[in-house]
Amino acid sequence: MATIDEITALLRGLPAENLERVRAFVESLHRDARAAAWSFDFLQRFSEATHSGMEIQVADATCASVTRPALWEHPPMSGSANVGYLVPIPAGLCQVTLKFAIGIRDGAELPSDRFIAFRVLVNGWKLWSAVKNSRAWEEHEVKMPQLGSDIARIEFITDGLGDNRWNWAVWAEPRLEGE
Repeated sequence: MATIDEITALLRGLPAENLERVRAFVESLHRDARAAAWSFDFLQRFSEATHSGMEIQVADATCASVTRPALWEHPPMSGSANVGYLVPIPAGLCQVTLKFAIGIRDGAELPSDRFIAFRVLVNGWKLWSAVKNSRAWEEHEVKMPQLGSDIARIEFITDGLGDNRWNWAVWAEPRLEGE
């Protein structure tokens, strides 16, 4: 087990951008420590997802100069991008909440009169949606319906609403938490 002195010694001399990444990681560890009894981290389980769209990946994303781990989901020329997960829901789980932030990556030249649609589907039903054209992260917590089955299909969808240019849509740290 590493000591605080060993970790501090490793941190000395890191460039500022790496220190920011370490800070974000440590904050996520604190959130994990406070997390509910059960959680499902969509970024960690990305390899199990099905997806379609132009640029679908998990990587750090910067919105309004704040960098976070994220699901990148650029919509295709027409239609929407989709990342879907089959989530095993433990028996008796209640008070399930979906937590995430949405953003448009820095550098996107999305005109102020165009928007990107963000949607969450659960078992084919639209649970949540929003449109956005600002770069800053927007935090969201969505109460999930009672999930009667032991496997729920959860889909993250982005749509360019007819024009996909500069639709650098991202979902930061999406996760389900329940008790």
